[in-house]
Amino acid sequence: MTNRQVEYVNLEFPLNVFAHCLYLQEGCADYLHYGLFNQQESIHYIYVRQVQQRSTELLLSRLPPPCRVLEVGIGLGTTALQLADRGYIVTGISPDAQQVALAGQRVGDKVSFECVTFEAFSAPAQSYDVILFQESAQYIRALTLFNKAHYLLAEQGFVLIADEVGLRRTPKDTVDSLPLLTYTIAQAQRCGFNLTEQLDLSAQAAPSVKYLFSVIEKHRAALQADLDLSPTRLDDLLASLREYQQKYREGRYGYVFLKFAKTKPPRWKITHLTPDDKKTVRELFSEVFEPQEMSDALWEWKYGQQRGLGIVAWRDGKMVAHYGAIVREIQYFGQSKLAVQIADVMVSAEERSLLTRRGAFFLTAATFPECYVGYGAKTWLGYGFPTERAMKVAQRLGLYAPVGKLIELRWHSAPGKSHLWTRIRHLRAEQPETNKLIINRLWQKMAACLPVVGVRDWKYVEHRYLSHPHKQYELLLITRRLTAQALAVAVIHRQDEICQLIDFIGDLKYLAETLKQVRRMAGIWGMKQVMVWITENFAEAYPQQRAEQQDLGIQIPHSIWCQGVPPEDIDGRWWLMAGDTDFM
Repeated sequence: MTNRQVEYVNLEFPLNVFAHCLYLQEGCADYLHYGLFNQQESIHYIYVRQVQQRSTELLLSRLPPPCRVLEVGIGLGTTALQLADRGYIVTGISPDAQQVALAGQRVGDKVSFECVTFEAFSAPAQSYDVILFQESAQYIRALTLFNKAHYLLAEQGFVLIADEVGLRRTPKDTVDSLPLLTYTIAQAQRCGFNLTEQLDLSAQAAPSVKYLFSVIEKHRAALQADLDLSPTRLDDLLASLREYQQKYREGRYGYVFLKFAKTKPPRWKITHLTPDDKKTVRELFSEVFEPQEMSDALWEWKYGQQRGLGIVAWRDGKMVAHYGAIVREIQYFGQSKLAVQIADVMVSAEERSLLTRRGAFFLTAATFPECYVGYGAKTWLGYGFPTERAMKVAQRLGLYAPVGKLIELRWHSAPGKSHLWTRIRHLRAEQPETNKLIINRLWQKMAACLPVVGVRDWKYVEHRYLSHPHKQYELLLITRRLTAQALAVAVIHRQDEICQLIDFIGDLKYLAETLKQVRRMAGIWGMKQVMVWITENFAEAYPQQRAEQQDLGIQIPHSIWCQGVPPEDIDGRWWLMAGDTDFM
């Protein structure tokens, strides 16, 4: 192979495939981005570097006179070289060391290149007049991109983006889906930018996918030999390109040009929650929920080890709003999904007067599902346990729809003789492997009974109940008396004269027997009542005889801000108990 071919071989997959295809097809590779085809142009009768140059020319035509430019994602350095030749002062960054090396060889000292991510890149405030993203914006979270761009840009600065975007999402979309255009624009505005130009280039860019598919097929043997690729890896790449073609045809993916102008700094800075914010979150919690406090251990239990997600608002360097959530595995009509339980929604007292779409609460509460919830997002859906007032505010702002409510059931304790066919005992802490086997089997039986329910396997039970930093829970096992077959596990919390049935794990047909045994034990312990929280739609699963029922005023919210599961699909389907909360 020639030196140029060796250079392309060392690029990361699949960029090495794209670059080497261009070399094999046209004798050179100048760009790694899509081209813009005219309607009459065929992929079989044109040099693709000409249509790639057309895409670059579009960006160059939107630039102000020579100024300071930061190019994020440099490809092979061709765009940076053209900018330098036109008198621009250019800095190019990429996390790919091979791209930086190749670009440096081609461009020489005309451009300053740095091997670094945009997130980690450091420069003084207002160092640039334009920041350019040519098919690199999709890899950076919008809040991160625009917050940092606002810091790096001069007062009259611009962000230029040419990239693929998601236009709409469906249940078929996976977590690696492209960022949605509507969310990107909304978050840019929240970070202090105005959208000044938007072009839909989908029809012109889509043939690039067809072109790549064609040349990979044509040069398949050479690609496998020169790049040392397995047939399976190329097949997977071709399948991905087919999927992209289908998404373009269905209008789910598109290609756009966006120009954003920097405006004055927004009143609130909206960011993703990070582990470094732990101390600040705890301080806000103490302010909002005084005299309660969140210990370091409780924060770790909730949000540590990547269990938590959050969006926060800052004003003058102080955190004034927090919209947090705990990631939870669920069973959704027989499918394994991730959900988020909304927790610790907090707004500083000084900001609570503005509960509109311009306030800190709305900005965090709307940005959260845009980033984390819905089709193609990290989690499938969200739920929570807001107060009546908080629920009304969220409904008025168009954030939530109710899909159920929690009620409380109470029974008097019932001391008496041992039951004829079942017995109850504590699970032994010194037998974790046995407990794991029992609970996992019971969970599988429970999952088969319910449409939408949070996973209650041993991993969850051990963390939720046995590792809680401040509360003591007891795990009671109900078995058949003669065979010792495990029927159910009841999680209880004893407080004053009330025995709280916090959770249940097992086939629902044994729920009545479990409640009888818990009431009996409560009586033996000298407690007066047994209490349970349950979503109203499943209240009938419990024995209603002699039960006192109370409306807790807690509705179950469902996010309607994001493109995701419609509320009617889940209304009345949630099985939720006190253990599904983070505060019981």
